[in-house]
Amino acid sequence: MNPRDVLARHASSFHMASRLLRPGDVDDVAVLYAVCRLIDDIADESTDGAGRIEDFIDALEAHEPERIPVDGFGEMVRRRALATAPLVTLARTAAKEADEGCLINDEQELLDYCYGVAGTVGELMCPLLGADPIRGRDAAVSLGIAMQLTNISRDVLEDARRGRRYLPGQWIGQLSADAIATARPVHREPVRSAIRRVVDLAETHYARAETGMGLIPLRNRMAIRVAARLYRAIGLRVRDGGCRYWEGRVSLSHRERRRLAMHTVARPRLDTGASDRPA
Repeated sequence: MNPRDVLARHASSFHMASRLLRPGDVDDVAVLYAVCRLIDDIADESTDGAGRIEDFIDALEAHEPERIPVDGFGEMVRRRALATAPLVTLARTAAKEADEGCLINDEQELLDYCYGVAGTVGELMCPLLGADPIRGRDAAVSLGIAMQLTNISRDVLEDARRGRRYLPGQWIGQLSADAIATARPVHREPVRSAIRRVVDLAETHYARAETGMGLIPLRNRMAIRVAARLYRAIGLRVRDGGCRYWEGRVSLSHRERRRLAMHTVARPRLDTGASDRPA
């Protein structure tokens, strides 16, 4: 599948933001997203996910990116001189999850996981966006972590039904994924409290990410700010709605995403007030 089609199908918020990227960068970002998505899909859906991902790792460590079955990836890696070590970390994290499942125990383990599957993507994005990968690393990693924390706050019920618990066990009295999925009233309050903590932790990382935005060229900076604002709005909606995870996934409508994107273009700096919430 064409990498741009993958981006459009699986990343509605980022796809909207990507339209603001410089024309010379958007294709490379789409290729990177397609590779990350392929690894994620293999981990989630394949009966031999860990083994197939190991093949990816072997290709990357052998400096043979052409073996990754995504159109244009090998060429992009060589043209951009892209360091693929963060992608190896992402793949190893995904392989471990495919092999062992996921039951997070404490906050540090949660942050380590978020770095493995998303902070690494921030690192990989830096040179594609025109930012210095050394000076911009910490902010880029924080943005990836923040976005993953948003995903976790939104997908608690869906993840629990798949036997996965990303909410730290220490925060919820070691409730099982099955107990979270069943959502008995006695279990709801500790889970809701943990979700609020996840959103608050994401807020910390969104603020850290803002400190590095000035390192990104103007047009690409606007695209990344839009993407960050759209993701952040989902977490705020989860929290403002009382973290009622048993009612299912929270989302933004296309109209809300469009309105928030336009607001971001007009007022790009991160605003912790009500204006960051979709109307």
